[in-house]
Amino acid sequence: MAQYKHDRFFKFYLRSLYQSKGETLQNIQVRNDEDLEIDFMFVAQTDKFGWEQEDLGLFDALMQVHPTIIIEHYSGYVQEKHIHKSITRNNLYWEPKQAELATTLKQAQQTAKYQQLSPESLQLIDNQNPFTWILTVNCSPELLELCGAKAHPEFGVGVYETVKLLRMGIVIIEQLEYSSETMWLKLLGNKESARRAFEGIEQLSPERREKNDTIRASLKYCVYLKDLPANSLSTEEQEFMKTMAEIDAWYDAEIDKAEQRGKLEFATRAIGVKFQGYVPSKPVPSQLAALNEQQLDDLIVGMFSWQTVAQMEEWLNLVDS
Repeated sequence: MAQYKHDRFFKFYLRSLYQSKGETLQNIQVRNDEDLEIDFMFVAQTDKFGWEQEDLGLFDALMQVHPTIIIEHYSGYVQEKHIHKSITRNNLYWEPKQAELATTLKQAQQTAKYQQLSPESLQLIDNQNPFTWILTVNCSPELLELCGAKAHPEFGVGVYETVKLLRMGIVIIEQLEYSSETMWLKLLGNKESARRAFEGIEQLSPERREKNDTIRASLKYCVYLKDLPANSLSTEEQEFMKTMAEIDAWYDAEIDKAEQRGKLEFATRAIGVKFQGYVPSKPVPSQLAALNEQQLDDLIVGMFSWQTVAQMEEWLNLVDS
């Protein structure tokens, strides 16, 4: 049950990160059994603005190894049974999907049922046969050996590639070195990793969408946990809620600061439009920066009645005194 509850945050979080970079799909039913749902699938769309504007470091690199990606997350140790179920889910999804795609392409190309599709068409189909990343807090060396997993030559410590037949890779979150490149993955690690990742994310600009949506996803998960009986929460979940109480207070303060910065920028632009060619001299810039939200509102309203720069500066001097 604890893993299922943690899955909700994992899905909130990944959708928040990758909604600007492609199509995200969740809870894909492959058989009438919750245990065989595919939790999260991502289809990258290279023309999406997120690839240019939002850098998620190693997470982005992992999400681009194949056009279609399945992500599975384990908040403890991944086990052999989890690998078997992952393979089963993928097979149950892919066999009917592959037949559907082949039929559609043959109809579109007016190809007889018995004829072989072109190499280009076969590649289009293969692009939709998912590659799976297993994100796990930890994993035993024995299981890595069973999967034929070797250190990935491109991604460094903590990332493993299995034999090609499995179309799978394993990321051991606790083995990743903490950095700005890995913090988006470390957020899905253990308590200390998640706390440190939050500290890194909170240092980012409040204008960054992925930062703000990560906080919202975390708060949404926290609200979900609050609705559950206290005795059903694991120690990990209780610690998560304590962390989120701190993040919630910080986030409210950041939103207030961002709103004030937005008003200051608007007021500065309004002054430039009203008094074209005006270059603020000391102490005007510092006076503007010191205004609170209400005073900025009053300044913007005043711009409609003031006819000269002297009137505006007189008002600023009165506020400053």
